[in-house]
Amino acid sequence: MAGMRITLVLGADGASFAHDLAARLGAEDELTVIAPTVRGHFSVGLQASPDLDGLLAVGAGTFSIADSLEEIGYIPSWQRASDQQLAVRLVRTDLVMNGTSLTDATLAASGRAALPYRLLPMCEDRAEFRVVVGTDDPRAIHVDEYLDDPTSHEVTQLLLVAEGISVSPTVSQALLDSDLLVLGPSSRTLAIDPVLRTPGFLDLIADDLPVLVVEHADTVPADLTRATGLSQPDPGRAEPVPDDAEAVLARAHQLVAS
Repeated sequence: MAGMRITLVLGADGASFAHDLAARLGAEDELTVIAPTVRGHFSVGLQASPDLDGLLAVGAGTFSIADSLEEIGYIPSWQRASDQQLAVRLVRTDLVMNGTSLTDATLAASGRAALPYRLLPMCEDRAEFRVVVGTDDPRAIHVDEYLDDPTSHEVTQLLLVAEGISVSPTVSQALLDSDLLVLGPSSRTLAIDPVLRTPGFLDLIADDLPVLVVEHADTVPADLTRATGLSQPDPGRAEPVPDDAEAVLARAHQLVAS
């Protein structure tokens, strides 16, 4: 019996859901996770991608390197990362600087981490969210700097800084091969919508593709959500499901079998 090919869109805040869903799949089933890359930046010379980092380095982690860097005043608090995440960034930066694509570098890291799913960045192109804060003397700061202390900033706009982005060929093929798309329990503002809005993504979603939208309360500050504007409509044949991997999988079986 052929297995299901499920594509799951989510960020680092949904890592536990991805692992829970993967653990319940059958031997013939395939799970591909597509993560946003719009929070990318460079920190201490390393290419950071917080959503990829969080999905690759699961667990509490230790912070000895971050503690040392903060003690000498070298990094701000918003760039604080675990030792495990820094290791992921070190390898990613080395591979990308030597000509490896971000997709291939991520797949290599997924293999080393023995992830139970295939992890893909939404695109190969560099892009990052910047938040315009202040009115008298406005300036654009990285979205993670804003999230580190949102109450100290007055948000006026959310910008995507990029020369041009598009869905990677690997993500494109994954979507074309999918039996089901799941929009996971992640921030709609910072994870789900950025992937849906990546040029080329929605063009690959057939009108009759089953889409499960996992119920999730976005914890992003309301000011940032207002600055972002209207949420991207759900694609395909969308329906809501509870934030429960077992319930998602049960409904997935029903939809794929129908």
